[in-house]
Formats: sequence, structure tokens, C-alpha cells
Amino acid sequence: SILTEEFPARLAAFNGLTRDMRDAGIAIKALVLSDNMICVDCKSLDLLSRHFGHEFRGMRCNAEGQVARNTATIRGIGVVWFTQVKQQDE
Repeated sequence: SILTEEFPARLAAFNGLTRDMRDAGIAIKALVLSDNMICVDCKSLDLLSRHFGHEFRGMRCNAEGQVARNTATIRGIGVVWFTQVKQQDE
């Protein structure tokens, strides 16, 4: 499935966004081409928002125990970061 006609364009978009994020100073924690996902450090959210906020599409958040998995689609690629889930006072 990796050697499809769409693969070169998908790889170019993935590499281009990765390069642009690094140029912006965003700390990348993981690159998962097979899942079309770039994982960034939550400490880089200000830079991510400042440089790519206008490109955010499909924002979503899923709680996974004490951690929230946040995802935004940028240029067709899932950009993921993890944050702590805030507990409500009883």
C-alpha cells in the first residue's frame, strides 16, 4: 500500500510540513508516516499556533486516562500533542 500513485505527493506534504515546523522552532517528538501523524511537544503549542493556527482543520480532543490526546489536521496531516487532563474539585 505504500507504493501507490499518491505516495510521492503524500510524502512530499509530510516532509514539507515537518521541515516548516522545524524551521519555526517547534519541537517534534515523533514522526509516524504510516499513520500520517506528527507528534509535537506541548511546550511548542504557542509556536504551533502562531505559525500554523490559520491552517488548523478538524480539531479534536480525546481523553485517555489522565492524558488528553489533542489533534489538529494541518495540510492533511494529523498533528498530535498530549496534555494533562484537569480534574474537577469534588
